Amino acid sequence: MKKSILLGSILTICLTLFSQEKEYQTIFDNQDLRISGMGGPFMQLTVVTGEFGHMMGGGGAVMLNDFFFGGYGLGLTNAIPDYLNPITNDRLSLGHGGFWLGYSLFGERPIHVSISSLIGWGEFGIMQYGEYYPYIRDKIFVITPTLEVELNLTRYFRIGAGASYNLYTMVDQMHGYKNSDLSAPGGFLSFKFGWF
Repeated sequence: MKKSILLGSILTICLTLFSQEKEYQTIFDNQDLRISGMGGPFMQLTVVTGEFGHMMGGGGAVMLNDFFFGGYGLGLTNAIPDYLNPITNDRLSLGHGGFWLGYSLFGERPIHVSISSLIGWGEFGIMQYGEYYPYIRDKIFVITPTLEVELNLTRYFRIGAGASYNLYTMVDQMHGYKNSDLSAPGGFLSFKFGWF
């Protein structure tokens, strides 16, 4: 009987020791890392071939603390005439999309600075009046560094306003336009909804 009680006590102690919860460690489960998301519309006021250009689009991103990465799309919304062929009613088309990367410096403060960049590819073209698809198309590559001042209006909504520069490359000049005709500074306005 004493042997049975002793054996039962040893088994109970061993099971208790083995069943204690161990700290499980992983690479990405850092207590200081906050993963969330955001997205929303943004617009850019710029110059395209010497004319005022209004670009409208939006994007979405995953946030790791104050760093974010995701995707975007942006397109020209106003009619810009083809000034190389003034006798026609042709107009220009411009759109691009790709990666959206950035960082909010001191994002927890009500007013702070955000640095981001749009890196994408798209199409520059010429379309006839009344048409919605260009008859001359040219593939382009775009890098748009942006500096914004952001306002945390609520826990889930930010507005940003700032400046950007569109650097267009790979314009092959088959239609008479070159990289410098599209590349220009601009103003940037964003509306970001998410879990900040």
